Order: sequence, then C-alpha cells, then structure tokens
Amino acid sequence: MAISSDPQFKTQLAPQPTRRRGAPTVRHPLHPLHTRPHVVRLPRAKTRHVAVPGMAAQNIALAGLQLIVGYEWLVSGLDKVLLGTFPSQLPGLLAAATSSGRLPGFFAALLQQFVAPHAVLFGLFIEWAETLGGLGLMSAGLVTLLRPWAERYLNVRAATIFLSVARLLDGVSLAAAAGTGLLGLSYFLLDGLPTPWFTPSVAYGGAIDTGLFLAAASAVLVTSQLIQWRRQSSASSASSSAQ
Repeated sequence: MAISSDPQFKTQLAPQPTRRRGAPTVRHPLHPLHTRPHVVRLPRAKTRHVAVPGMAAQNIALAGLQLIVGYEWLVSGLDKVLLGTFPSQLPGLLAAATSSGRLPGFFAALLQQFVAPHAVLFGLFIEWAETLGGLGLMSAGLVTLLRPWAERYLNVRAATIFLSVARLLDGVSLAAAAGTGLLGLSYFLLDGLPTPWFTPSVAYGGAIDTGLFLAAASAVLVTSQLIQWRRQSSASSASSSAQ
C-alpha cells in the first residue's frame, strides 16, 4: 500500500487500485541497476604467423637424403677420430693400395706423388672432413624438417633468427655435399672401380660400392639444392618485378 502525497491527509493511507479478476499480470522490467551486467567477450588475439618458406615434397625427400648421407659420414669420421691412430696408419694403407696393382694408373700416380708424402696431414683432413661434413648435412636436414614448426609457433624475432641459420646451413650443406662426394669418389677409386652390375660370384655382397653410392647421393644433393636456389631466385625476381 502507498502513502498519499497530499499534505492534508498525511496520516491516511492512499487506496490501492484493485485488480480486476481475469486481468493479465503485467511484469515491469527490472531497474537497470538491478540487471545482470552484460559481459563483453573480446575475441582472442590471433597468433601472428611468420612467412617462412614452406616445405614442398622435394624438400622433404632432400632432407631425408641429407640425414642418411650425413649420418654415414658422421659415423665414419667419428670412428677415425676416436681410433686416434688413423693419420699414422694412412701411409701404410696407401702403400699397400698403390702396390696392389688394382688401382687406375692416374689415381695411383696421384697418391704416390701428392698424398703419400703428406699422408699424416691428409689423414687428419680426412677424418675431420668426414665428421664435419656429416654434421653439416644432418643439421641442414633437421632444419628443413623443422621449418613448418617454425612457421607455426615462432614469433617474428625467433623466426628471423631461424631463417638466418637455415640459409647459413644451406650453404654449409652444399659445401659438405660437394666435399663428401669427392671423398666417396676417392674411396670408389681405392676399391679398384668395382663394376656396379650383376656379379654372381659376390651374390651376398652389395650391388653398388659404398663409395660410389655416397658419391652419387652427394651429386643428387648438390644438384637438387642448386635447382632449389634457382627456383627461389626466380620467384624473388618475379615478385619484385610485380611490385
């Protein structure tokens, strides 16, 4: 019941309006202060992705070949380093190889004139070239496989550093593939140029000499990387001319 506002009837109660039977109930809206505050949901900030060169199918295959060839050279080089006596044993190995008569004439003359007088130095070079070449190839393969992860999760600064390291390793892997290819070719010549063909007498042996296989794999790596660089330079030139 409400109190009348007339000053003459301050003590009297104002009559309350009667509700007719059957009249609909009117619900008044609540006061704005009594309403539940409206919660504004802000959209979640999207993570900014950095444009990192994506991986095509040939890049995955190239990375796999780099890992396989790099592991072979890394293990071969570390075995020589851990042996500790490979440089001192190399003169005897070269003498036995050149006196066997199964080496090509030009290669035997090259070993006798240039390599044998400095055999210890060449031994140190061979063991560390194999180790560092294998490490460079494996590092480049791992970075290639991690590029999609870098594109998805790294921020701008980290992705820039990652790309700088990737470009550096691309150059290192090219030099490593060329160097290990020459080493593989030299091992193939040291084995006496075995014919990579059907040989029933060595049915339990390999069809392709290990040195020849590594040299061929290195040639594939060098060729693939040069083609990839040429495509990237052509795409960069096309985008700059379009702008």
